[in-house]
Amino acid sequence: MKKLFTFLGFALFAGILAGCVTQKKKGEDMGPVKKLYHNITAEYNGYFNADLLLQKSIADLNEQHIDNYNQILPVYEYVAADNPQAVAGQLDEAIKKVSVVVNLHPYSDWADDCYLLMGKAQYLKKDYEGAEETLEYAVEEYSPRAMAKKKAMAKKGTSKKSGKASKAAKAKSKKQRQKAAKKKKKAREKERKRRNKEIKKKRKKGKSSSASRTKKTPKEDEPKKNEETKPEPAEELTPSRVTLGNLETTTTPDGKPENYFLKHRPAYQEATLWLARTYIERENYTQAERILSQLEESGGTQPDIRAQLYPVKAHFYIKRKKYDQAIPALEEAIELTKDRTEKARYAFILGQIYQMKGLSDKAYDAFARVIKFGPNYEMTFNAKLAVAQNAWLTGKGTAEDALKNLEKMLKDFKNVDYQDRIYFAMAQIELQRDHRDNAIVYLKKSAWYNIGNDIQKAESYYQLATLFYETEDYVDAKYYFDSTLNIMDKKDERYEPALKLRDNLLDIARNIEVIELQDSLLRIAQMTEDEQKILAAKIIARKAEEERARIQLEATKARQRELAQGGKGAPGGGLAGANPPGGSAQSASSFWAFDDRKVKRGLRDFQRVWGSRPLEDNWRRSSQQTFADNGEPVAAAEIAQAAVSDEDLKSIFKDVPKNEADVKAAHRAIESAMYSLGTLYRIRLQHNQKCVEVLEELLRRYPDTQYKLDALYFLYLAYTDLGDTAKAEMYKRKIIEEYPTSTYAKVLLDPGYVKTLLNDEQKLNKFYDEAYAQFTSGNYQQAFDRIGQVGQKFGALNKLQPRFELLKALCIGNLKGKEAYIEALKEVIGKYPDSPEATRAKEILRLLDAKQASQPGQNRPNQNAEDSKFKFEEDVLHYVIVVFDEDVNLNDAKVAVSNYNREYHKLDRLRISNIYLGNLENKIPIIVIRRFKDMNKAMDYFDSVQKNADDFLPGMKYRIFPVTQNNYRQILRSKSLEGYQAFFEANYLN
Repeated sequence: MKKLFTFLGFALFAGILAGCVTQKKKGEDMGPVKKLYHNITAEYNGYFNADLLLQKSIADLNEQHIDNYNQILPVYEYVAADNPQAVAGQLDEAIKKVSVVVNLHPYSDWADDCYLLMGKAQYLKKDYEGAEETLEYAVEEYSPRAMAKKKAMAKKGTSKKSGKASKAAKAKSKKQRQKAAKKKKKAREKERKRRNKEIKKKRKKGKSSSASRTKKTPKEDEPKKNEETKPEPAEELTPSRVTLGNLETTTTPDGKPENYFLKHRPAYQEATLWLARTYIERENYTQAERILSQLEESGGTQPDIRAQLYPVKAHFYIKRKKYDQAIPALEEAIELTKDRTEKARYAFILGQIYQMKGLSDKAYDAFARVIKFGPNYEMTFNAKLAVAQNAWLTGKGTAEDALKNLEKMLKDFKNVDYQDRIYFAMAQIELQRDHRDNAIVYLKKSAWYNIGNDIQKAESYYQLATLFYETEDYVDAKYYFDSTLNIMDKKDERYEPALKLRDNLLDIARNIEVIELQDSLLRIAQMTEDEQKILAAKIIARKAEEERARIQLEATKARQRELAQGGKGAPGGGLAGANPPGGSAQSASSFWAFDDRKVKRGLRDFQRVWGSRPLEDNWRRSSQQTFADNGEPVAAAEIAQAAVSDEDLKSIFKDVPKNEADVKAAHRAIESAMYSLGTLYRIRLQHNQKCVEVLEELLRRYPDTQYKLDALYFLYLAYTDLGDTAKAEMYKRKIIEEYPTSTYAKVLLDPGYVKTLLNDEQKLNKFYDEAYAQFTSGNYQQAFDRIGQVGQKFGALNKLQPRFELLKALCIGNLKGKEAYIEALKEVIGKYPDSPEATRAKEILRLLDAKQASQPGQNRPNQNAEDSKFKFEEDVLHYVIVVFDEDVNLNDAKVAVSNYNREYHKLDRLRISNIYLGNLENKIPIIVIRRFKDMNKAMDYFDSVQKNADDFLPGMKYRIFPVTQNNYRQILRSKSLEGYQAFFEANYLN
């Protein structure tokens, strides 16, 4: 018996061993043992480990992403994560593992799963082009029809084997297969390149890439009969034909999805769904919608694929801002998804869409469902905020009730980190009932109590900026737009409009501030000394109040941080952190508000000026009385005068006009600012009413202003646009009567005169362009001679004269050397001190210690005086250079860069070398990373380094630049990087 078991064991081992031999004969049937071996090894070796890496990458990307609950949440957190390079290393490892599986076990049942996983990994890396190619291949090669065809060929191959087909026939068959595969691959590559070119072209036009894709005829779309029972003849399919064709699914006789119980299920349907997801990111919306519709309508779609389908549809419609169509997709997603966290997310997005559409009752119900699903605390908290906001809109309570509920949430210990969001929600309620002043107060509190949540702070700042802009408080609007832009994600669709508004307000706000400041200084100059002392005391008090508020805020934030840590027993009652952030249990807090001596010293300083004041609102009142030690009342003004020293007075009012010359200078500043402000209201904001108000005030205050003619013309234009023909005619008559020889009068009397002016301006611009072209071609003498003719042809006061002067200076620099160059630049600065050309000349002077500048930058926004030797080329081979600003150990630096590339760019096959620029005394070490297909690939690497700087060259000071081969050679020839940074910033970053 023992011998029998030994024999059977040996036979089984021999069978397994025989099955382990990998055969390369495609179409040859495998025995069950061999098939089992390949399936087990493929699934539980490479594929299993790769799938673990993929799931970990998804979890890491989800954790990386921070939701902004004030905007519609993304359906997939990992798609919205902005730094996929952080997981690129482990995704590359996953791709490598499944690639090995496919090569070693090509006939296992898990080959299609491996291609699917590879496509998913590329998708997560945001390599959508690669994902599209991989998934199209998987859908083509592993469709039910293709698999049936392979099975038929395998049987045919077995019968041939039994008939002992000749080796020549097999070799011929193999050669034909290779030829067909090569042809297929070539067609697929050609189609991919065509599609990429089309997408790029359409993106530039701002259109969808799917608009011009070729559609099949209805005949092509019809399913072929007997498709499942009779294999089709061999047919070469390109990816575009695959994606345009009908979805292939198998069903049971009763029309239900096929049951794969106890057998491997093909990855075809899931690969098709992920292909649709890839098309969405590639903006190939036509194909994506076709696939999604077919999966939805097919009776053979597996239940879990159908559950995944509806979130994809919601993502598809939200991305295209088709919110009405996203609603039913989200409802289905909630219904079919089993994961409660995912249900909560879909319900929250649904509530946001309803809220955006003004359907408060449905929004209320959706957010209530979120709370019921019980997601993480942050989402639950935001759902409660939304419920409170929508409650009174649905008649379930008043606005006051909603605000009271939110105030209760403010007092909840668990919400100590969310006070900024609560105040923001209160602001939204006030805005909905048009209480703007209250909303502004709450928004300021939202920003005030924000601790490290830049997303929420950006929302508060942006809304404040918008409110101030709408109420025409342009100074505050400008400053809040500034604050918004400092922290708002540049990918936010509101960033560019906010930037444009801020830029439009820059000069407007500056002129308003000049007018207000000079008016204030003139008023102070007319005050008596006692009045000035009282005002100075108020200024000191205001600063003290602001400082006290700042102290309270810091103390509050410190306590909030400690409360968030969950400590006990801090002074002041309640829960507080036992340890300050970054401290230890034994160390005392370094925050000065917890230092009794410093607090008491500050209190004494305050009381010395203001006496003992109760902690109440509006504690600083000009009418307030205090009492002397004998009980007699003493006016606060007397205390204020006594508290302000002559030194304080001198310091506070140092800019107040002291004499008649100072007063005249202040009026000149006001006059100039009012004219600029009035014209800017019309030019930048198209706000004709404000233009009229300011310019009429200018003419009232300064009737003989030097800007009178221009002001009259702008008033004529503004009233014309406002439709006030009487006022427009009045200002037109004034211009003609008071300035009959002016250009404005000639234009008003003869509209054809404008054409003459335009022709002259065109000639001037053309003349400059020709001189500039000669300069950039290196014909410095011809350019210099041409500039000398400007005065004779167009007059010395032409509009482009400063630009001609700067170009002339640059010609001199190339013709006469550095000293003459410096003098010419100084002349530009002296003649046109406030011009952009003067600013540019100053910049060149600062850089002249290195080399000559060579061209102006005013007429060409992406070039400047240092970058003429560099050429901007987008679709050529690029390197990335790392420039060190200090002496470093290059070997250590190269090792660090190599490790970084291995972690984040494992599949890119990058090579590293090093060079030195400069001379022996001043060598600049540089690492060169090669090579990148084009500018976009090089910039992807650049962006990756910015996001993962801690892993690139930690502790080292460096600069990093993508550079073309030609520009790299230019840098080597000149042995200098001079001018390249400015060129890079102008052409690559802008």
